[in-house]
Amino acid sequence: MQKLFDDIELELKRALPDNVDLKWIENVNTKSFEYDLSNQFDKIIEPAADLVYRGGKRWRPLLMVLTASMIGNKDSYEKAVKLSPLVELPHNGSLIIDDIEDQAVLRRGKEAIHLLHGVDLAINGGNLLYYLPTYLIDQIDLPVEKKLNLYKIYSTYMRKIHLGQGLDILWHKDLKFIPTVESYQIMCRLKTGCLAAMGASLGATIGTDNQNLILQSGELAEKVGLAFQIIDDLINLESGNVGKNRGDDIVENKKSLPIILYATRFADQRKALFELFEEARKDGYEKSKDKIYSFIEQIEQSGILKEVKTYANTLLTEIVKEIKSLYKESKERSIYIEMVSNFIE
Repeated sequence: MQKLFDDIELELKRALPDNVDLKWIENVNTKSFEYDLSNQFDKIIEPAADLVYRGGKRWRPLLMVLTASMIGNKDSYEKAVKLSPLVELPHNGSLIIDDIEDQAVLRRGKEAIHLLHGVDLAINGGNLLYYLPTYLIDQIDLPVEKKLNLYKIYSTYMRKIHLGQGLDILWHKDLKFIPTVESYQIMCRLKTGCLAAMGASLGATIGTDNQNLILQSGELAEKVGLAFQIIDDLINLESGNVGKNRGDDIVENKKSLPIILYATRFADQRKALFELFEEARKDGYEKSKDKIYSFIEQIEQSGILKEVKTYANTLLTEIVKEIKSLYKESKERSIYIEMVSNFIE
């Protein structure tokens, strides 16, 4: 698996280098400029590169490469690796924009990009990551029809992610609105599931012309993304996500599955929840930390955190069965299953 990660990391460095050169500018701009602006472009991409190279799980591009390999051949693997920034770079772009929208202060253990580099350059850097990797499709050695399909898949899922993020924003702007569990799942499929589905669909398209298999690969990966988001929300309350503060979703007024279930089942606690949302957003994490921890303890004592964890495990078990049903046995399938199984302890 380490070789897979190393190969993906190398392609990320090629697509988003530490230092811009004329060749990179020509690739992105489709031609050279009359004057060398490399030093200026270094500063433009710095916020984006800052976040990308802080690390990350990289499971989305891994999913893309695994899918291409399971369905296709060695050539499919190599092409999927070269195109893997198509999934990882827009994911990081969405994190930059998401942190601005949520007024977040931490990302991957450091100050959020907009706080370090300024909101203007952060927005530009985040948006750049949405579009930057598309030039890789132009360069890859694939039939024109496949390239067109890759573009279609990319644009479809980039539309979807903004619908999902839009729902998330609407819900945290309205402190007293509690979505249904069904609405939450749709939001997760759009916001988180879509990039997993994008990766699997792109990988499958590289490896086969079987449209049904491409569709099934994407739908399964979307379900993987749903499970990942549920687990991510759970971890935020249980122990805190890596590089972020425990319970900072409450500061951002996020309507995660445990919060939704608690507010739905214990109507008498809604007022206290809404007051905590308002106070935490106003006063910030450090001043509100004790009250946040106290409220999380109430949710834990209700048994809801355990219930959500059980549900996530059940969902992952279903996903593993579907992986085994859809793909023939292989080293890549085993890695896929291992990756999914490691989402939760």
